[in-house]
Amino acid sequence: MCEIRSAVMSTEEGKEKYDATLKELLANRQFLARILKRFVWEFAEYPLEEIEEQYIEPGSVLVSKVGVARNQMRVEGISNEDTSMGEGTVWYDIVFRAAYPGEDGVRIGMYINVEAQNDPSPGYPLEMRAVYYAARRLSAQLKTINRNTNYGCLQKVYSIWICMNVPAYQANTASLYHFRKRDILGHIKRDPNGYDLLNVVILRFNDNAEIQDEVLGMLQVLCSGKITREAKLERLKQYGVRVDDKIEKEVTEMGGFAEALVREAMAEGEAHGEAKTQRMMSLNMLQEGIPVETVARCAKTSVEIVRNWSQELQKN
Repeated sequence: MCEIRSAVMSTEEGKEKYDATLKELLANRQFLARILKRFVWEFAEYPLEEIEEQYIEPGSVLVSKVGVARNQMRVEGISNEDTSMGEGTVWYDIVFRAAYPGEDGVRIGMYINVEAQNDPSPGYPLEMRAVYYAARRLSAQLKTINRNTNYGCLQKVYSIWICMNVPAYQANTASLYHFRKRDILGHIKRDPNGYDLLNVVILRFNDNAEIQDEVLGMLQVLCSGKITREAKLERLKQYGVRVDDKIEKEVTEMGGFAEALVREAMAEGEAHGEAKTQRMMSLNMLQEGIPVETVARCAKTSVEIVRNWSQELQKN
């Protein structure tokens, strides 16, 4: 994990605000449409523009409340909160509805949950949490359970986890986990739509990986803590993203807030008599490939001094 993101995640306020801005970016219909087309097979054959404009249901995209002041609307039939008796409340990062045309022309709906995961090793298999989130999203579709409950109205759920900062051996990978039927005795044909309701997709990358997949590469750029604002916006344009005022503003907010936290961490270190904090943190940032100008702004020092540190680093 690079030093900018490390500094951000070291405080609760920093984590909430940084994560909130990232979630707002990921919730943009342009990014969601690209994720659906590449990693949700039901949308693979449809044009990107149709997915963005027609198949992601209007007004259904919700972003979690934590640290977020915008988009606090609730849409009929969907919520980004699941609460059940005897269990805790689950807040989804992003949740929305999408629908694709079935064979008979009738649209088939599904619920999509997208999670941005900074910690690749939370102390338990991440797959277990992802399956739990998908199961809660599935069970939340039924308001009451009794002998008259129509289970046939259940719609498929995808829980998509964007895992950044993974170890090198995991980077540049994507995995799908879902239900499959295996006959134990005899053989019978059943429609997979009747049982393949829980789907988990886990996407993995880090800032240093060379990404071959276009959509995974776009997500790497979007979530990166080491790419400058200008470079990030330019790279997104190269991926075909329409960089409007909203995207530009959120990319700027995320980068500016990260730099502010790094400066605060450096100042705090110096106040406690840690004379080497500024130089060591700067060297770590340079090792991560963060531009000299960005390091200089965070360290509140001159570009020339940081260049000298960079030269020392290269010699060593």
